[in-house]
Amino acid sequence: MKHRVTIRAVTAALLALVMAALASCGGGGGGGEESQGEITVGSKNFTEQIILGELYAQTLEEEGYTVNRQLDLGNVTILDQALQSGDIDMYPEYTGTALVTALGYEGEQLDTPEETYEKTKELYEERDPAATLLEQANFNNTYGIAVRRDVAEEYDLGTLEDLAEASPNLVLASFSEFQQREDGFPNIEESYPATDFQEIKVVNDLGLRYQALQQGDADVAIGFTTDGQLRSDDLVVVEDEENIWPFYHPAPVINQEYLDENEGVAEIINSVTASLDLETMQELNGRADLDNEDAAAVAEDHLREAGLIE
Repeated sequence: MKHRVTIRAVTAALLALVMAALASCGGGGGGGEESQGEITVGSKNFTEQIILGELYAQTLEEEGYTVNRQLDLGNVTILDQALQSGDIDMYPEYTGTALVTALGYEGEQLDTPEETYEKTKELYEERDPAATLLEQANFNNTYGIAVRRDVAEEYDLGTLEDLAEASPNLVLASFSEFQQREDGFPNIEESYPATDFQEIKVVNDLGLRYQALQQGDADVAIGFTTDGQLRSDDLVVVEDEENIWPFYHPAPVINQEYLDENEGVAEIINSVTASLDLETMQELNGRADLDNEDAAAVAEDHLREAGLIE
């Protein structure tokens, strides 16, 4: 009897040790591993940004990081301030947007995506607090100036020059940031002086701008070349023959101090960026905007197909 009591005591002690070990790893039965650390991921307030934020967040979670999401925060100014203040550690940005709006670059327009990327990266690194621009995606999400096909055919619109000449007869659906940004509407007016729209309606929701086109409340709308709506045969994107826009390649920006303390994060994030191209981004945006699918679910599907999460 004494021998059995000893065995039971040893068994109980071993069980206690096992349970304690499981608890230190994050739970019993879930197979959870100790967190690699915490990271706060932000994004701007439109569909593509929220999807990009989810892509990065879910992949980091797969690799053991605890992710705090601050998605749908606002425009570039709000996100940049959040990054500098430490409220977020990283967010997806666009090279030309960062260069002109966040970093205040006033030099000559850069001729290639690579030059734009390198100058943007350089200026981020010179700031205090410093930041790092991680690898850029291999596509340019520039402004897509969309016109209803019947309007394009009526006024023979193929280029922004054509659009400027016809603008007194047309209604433009734009958004407040585009109207204010130096590389936005002021850039169109400077580059195409004939621009003088009959009316400019400020519609900050991207989906509602396209809806205004479809319903005839506007003839022209400011969108982006990765918008799922641009796959429609009912819309025409006019060509910018003067190349007035900077290059806008998606590239996550991350706080340098955080990156120094968590070097492995860069490789994880870069692997997500490398999985994206123009057609893929249009498809993901379209599923969210046109098919009303949840952005997190859309991101998860892509990551599984790309082999980045299980």
